[in-house]
Amino acid sequence: MAAQFATESGDNPLWEFALTFYARPGVPQTLLNLQNDAGMDVLLLLTALWLGKQQCLLPDSLAEAGDYFRWREQVILPIRQARSHLNAEPLRSQQAVLRKQLLQSELQAEQEAIRLIFTWLQQQTLTEQADCSAVNLTLLQNITMADNGSVTAQKKEARGPLLQQLLLLAK
Repeated sequence: MAAQFATESGDNPLWEFALTFYARPGVPQTLLNLQNDAGMDVLLLLTALWLGKQQCLLPDSLAEAGDYFRWREQVILPIRQARSHLNAEPLRSQQAVLRKQLLQSELQAEQEAIRLIFTWLQQQTLTEQADCSAVNLTLLQNITMADNGSVTAQKKEARGPLLQQLLLLAK
């Protein structure tokens, strides 16, 4: 399976997909809405869509991608929380510089997270299935609902329409 995702230059095709897809009109806001309003993980959403484009199902064993989940909890979320705190306050010039640095750090941390996901995927036996982006998003939604008891009913309710919007943007 590792050969399926290998590239000659050693680049990470999942990261390249994430950058390209995120640059599409409407995608950033939809993903941020899924993150902020529906409690979903943007990097896993991007992974689910990328696997769908590869005609591969999201592995059922996603919860075993421990390196990714530890990195997310210990690095990405604290950086994001600090940056979000600065978003909520009127900023002095030094704070604006810090916010910009935190944003850059968050992006670098997310790139490392996608590398961790990609490395984990290379070690998995993936099931091929044509046109499975919607299936992958449903699997991810179900996994997220089962694993995250802190998500409110309102956030769960917001997921369906936002995921449909994301699927339309992915076509």
